[in-house]
Amino acid sequence: MAKRINAHDLEKQVVDIGMFRSFISAIDDAADWLSTVGESSRIFSEMMDDGRIASLVENRQNRVLWLDMAQRDGGHDRLDEACRAAINYNKRQKLCLQLMNAIPNGVAVTEVIWEQRDGLYVPVDFLPIPRSQISFPLPGADWRLPVYAPTGRRLDEPRKFLVHRNDRGTGNPWGRPALRAAYWPWKFKKLGFKFWIMAAERIGVPSILAIFDAANDTEVKSRAGILANLLSRVRSGSSAALGNVREVKYLDAAGALRDFDVIINTCNTEIAYAITGQSLTTNQAEYGTKAQGELHERSFDAVTYGDAQALQASVQPLYDWFAEINFPGVPPLEFEIDAGEKASWKVLTEAIDRGIPVSKKAIYGVHKIPEPAGDDDAFLKPAGLPAMAAEGPDFADRDSFFFGTRRGNRNA
Repeated sequence: MAKRINAHDLEKQVVDIGMFRSFISAIDDAADWLSTVGESSRIFSEMMDDGRIASLVENRQNRVLWLDMAQRDGGHDRLDEACRAAINYNKRQKLCLQLMNAIPNGVAVTEVIWEQRDGLYVPVDFLPIPRSQISFPLPGADWRLPVYAPTGRRLDEPRKFLVHRNDRGTGNPWGRPALRAAYWPWKFKKLGFKFWIMAAERIGVPSILAIFDAANDTEVKSRAGILANLLSRVRSGSSAALGNVREVKYLDAAGALRDFDVIINTCNTEIAYAITGQSLTTNQAEYGTKAQGELHERSFDAVTYGDAQALQASVQPLYDWFAEINFPGVPPLEFEIDAGEKASWKVLTEAIDRGIPVSKKAIYGVHKIPEPAGDDDAFLKPAGLPAMAAEGPDFADRDSFFFGTRRGNRNA
């Protein structure tokens, strides 16, 4: 017998972030590390202000959000349609974006807001809970259960909270923040910019030095004062004549300032390794080889696919809850993220060329090809025209599954 759902518990909102914006969280697992480096938990927000770090984190998140996400329909038509309408594309993207904050911060917690509409309880919104307002102080079986730090309340309400961790198998309830690995190169880069500015202010403008000969110290002091006063009035485009001067030199620190480029580029490379697992950045891509680009792309894909698989497991409870609440006893639908498992277009066309049956529905759905509404809406390549030359010289002799042509009737 299915357990009766308490409507009050399901519809209530547990967390009110607005009341505790200034609350300082309980110390988390990063306390020792933060104490060692002399930082507070606010360092994560400060690091995200760095353009390099922010762009890499957003790129890693977006690569997951761009993957195909869908529910796998089961054998219950009503559940299939209701779930597809209740958890549509926009809601799914909003939820996944909130949970993907676990990449920089290690852990992300979201409260599901339910409402009853047309006889069904549907998720109408998702409320992200800042990392600074959760803790994991409980021992025992529930040690991975988050606690709302401002009130000390356990977030154990059924069907209300989704928790996602950037966890690579360590079992740490706080996950593993990607920003932690990027801290030292970010800090060194920040110091590099600081000293770069100081150097530019002090020695960035070339100084003029006049070398002269003098008979005694009294003459040295007198002539040095005159020359220094004269050189101080020299501006760009001006000229001056100096008497009894053997040589005029410029003290230029431009070479020393250029050395800071090496520091900044090195730090940016280490930051890229920490966040994306690769180092071939946008401004380096045009100088890298094709092999380098493919290697770095595969490295980034491996990180992205790991993120996708972890996110898939964290979102699945929402589909379980929807079925449990609205269709008791009916098996829940499965949420899927295509993390490179689907066949590529090249593999697909080769399978068709070799006579392997392929689902038209999958071609239109998985590969996002516009499906014609009917025969009048379908566009076919006129018979007799050569097939795609890009596929090779012998492609025109093959059967064309998509264009409706066959050997022997191309000119029919």
